[in-house]
Amino acid sequence: MIKYFTIKNFRSIKNENILEFDAHLKNSTYPAHPVIGFAGANASGKTNVLRSLTFVLWFMQNSFLRLDKNDDIPCEAFYTLSKLPTEFHLIFAEKSWVDGQEKIIDYEYKLCLTKEKVLTEKLNYCPYEKSELVYFRHDGKVELGDSVSPIDIKDLRENCSIISLASQFASQNVANACKDYAVKTNLTFAVRNFSERHKISLLENELKDHKLREKIQPHLKMADVGIEKIKISSEKQTIFMHKIEDKLAPFEYHLESAGTLEFLLKLFYFLQALEEGAVFVVDEIELKLHQNLVAYLLGLFKNKTANKHGAQLICSFHNSYFMEFLEPEQLWFAEKNDQGETELFSAAAFTDIKNLYEKDLEMLYRVGRFGAKPREI
Repeated sequence: MIKYFTIKNFRSIKNENILEFDAHLKNSTYPAHPVIGFAGANASGKTNVLRSLTFVLWFMQNSFLRLDKNDDIPCEAFYTLSKLPTEFHLIFAEKSWVDGQEKIIDYEYKLCLTKEKVLTEKLNYCPYEKSELVYFRHDGKVELGDSVSPIDIKDLRENCSIISLASQFASQNVANACKDYAVKTNLTFAVRNFSERHKISLLENELKDHKLREKIQPHLKMADVGIEKIKISSEKQTIFMHKIEDKLAPFEYHLESAGTLEFLLKLFYFLQALEEGAVFVVDEIELKLHQNLVAYLLGLFKNKTANKHGAQLICSFHNSYFMEFLEPEQLWFAEKNDQGETELFSAAAFTDIKNLYEKDLEMLYRVGRFGAKPREI
């Protein structure tokens, strides 16, 4: 789970913004809140927040293998600060084995970079009570922590993270733990602009798995999308069985609504994230879905029985109805000022609102108490 994140000079986020996802957490089995939601007007910067988080995780884990020597780092600074570096500070928690026991360990990652190269990079982790250095990189030099095995860094490039390089070696246990940290997002699909046909092909591949179809089945009934059962025909085609006048009728993909197909695809990724205990970053979670279906998906992450592996959902939304399912520290807002700069703040920051935790957050948002709305409408 992501516990803490700061961003500076990334796209519309000019000044440092601090996001605490473990704020006011009491008597919880989780190290951070399992659901975090971002609301705000169109073009306020909600997607940029999610992109910044997915970028720094992607860079930490994959940049050595995904970027060639001469590639630019795919990180965009604020328009007027394009020559200045972008900075991130991330603290995330992951279950790991220490001295034969499974523990939740905090990892702290700091990154400062431009499009051309990494300026500073640091990784600490806390297997015991005190934080320990793993890697520190500055001005082209690399320092290893006392408990870290020696590593040949001759292949370390300026445009990749030391963690993504170190994770190529079995001896680098901490780097491999960071590499294996489960992260899922729909932002990749948004970037590639996948067609409906491509989404169908994804579903076709996944639904061939009998165990997956069995897992999905009870959720389909709860969601009431009209599908009684999913079958695979002798021609290896996916068939959706609908109950019509007391009979089961076979429907192929082209007869299903776009909303139903979107729900099936999201449901697959939600269940996968829950099974893996992953961080799931979802932009515009309600796209093509009825609000009750989204509320059902949110509930899966908040349910300790369904979310027994500590998965975390971080999403953006426009429908204020979802605020009813969030505590003030789980509800964050993105608002763009007159200078085109995104500012981020949580509902919990409004300490001047008496009895905030007893108030209807949606109502407060609708009457403009939190801001983060189109100002001219």
